[in-house]
Amino acid sequence: MDMGKIAIIGAGNFGSALAHILSIRSDIMGALWDSDSAKMQKPETLQSVLSGATVIFLCVPSWSLRSAGESIAPLLSPGATVISPTKGLEEKTNKTSDEVLTDIFADNATVALLHGPMLAAEMMEGLPSFATVASASQSTCTDLQELFARTTLTLEYSSDVHGVALAGVLKNIYSIGLGMTEAMRLGSNFRGWYVRAAVREMSKIIVACGGKPETAYTSAGIGDLVATGLSPTSRNCKVGHELVQSGECSTVSEGGESLPQMMQILQTASIVAPIATSIADIVAGRADASTLLKSVL
Repeated sequence: MDMGKIAIIGAGNFGSALAHILSIRSDIMGALWDSDSAKMQKPETLQSVLSGATVIFLCVPSWSLRSAGESIAPLLSPGATVISPTKGLEEKTNKTSDEVLTDIFADNATVALLHGPMLAAEMMEGLPSFATVASASQSTCTDLQELFARTTLTLEYSSDVHGVALAGVLKNIYSIGLGMTEAMRLGSNFRGWYVRAAVREMSKIIVACGGKPETAYTSAGIGDLVATGLSPTSRNCKVGHELVQSGECSTVSEGGESLPQMMQILQTASIVAPIATSIADIVAGRADASTLLKSVL
């Protein structure tokens, strides 16, 4: 793949962190674009940013993924690759990020997911980060490994694209629970047991939805769960803390936003998932945080 020009769409925390770690690649032309012009160093049109770009990182939240994808689709260069770190479910359709991207780019771009422990604040500090590249072709991962070779981001490959998309949704949900266990001061022993139980449940759901069991044990699954669930900079962790401390939550997170859709998926497929269901009940105000203990033990 020609790495002559890279475009990053979405100058939020993660998009900005990606741009930061790629800034050491002086041999690559990079462009960061956002619908909010105040977030860009210099004003450019979306068309000019995408012109000639071979790799596009679409760094937007799940609720904006379809609209953002549809806005860039007509502007892509032939043979472009679209990489998505988005982890969530589409509200109206319950579709995962890979399904939404396939709807949009099936005929005019290669699509891959980039999921794993990549906390933006740590990436900005130059600390190591890790991700799973999920794509139908391993060559896409090889190209991205070359792109990030001299950076702090280490990549692994998975062919289980749908499983990785599901892992991204589920790890956000279970991260809320991990935040609760920390706020309840249940100790490291219980958190260790919780992670074990949550990953087993994650694997069960992934398999029931057509993915591979081992995907739950990749950086996109357990790796991202631990990083997100224990990080003070994580919105999902913050949601868990707020629910324990006040019984209410004002923080918006991907995990919280995906819960209603995930519960519909579980119900439709008759999947029994006590931990995820307990978290959904707590977030919705139907139960208090103590019910999480019963779902794990």
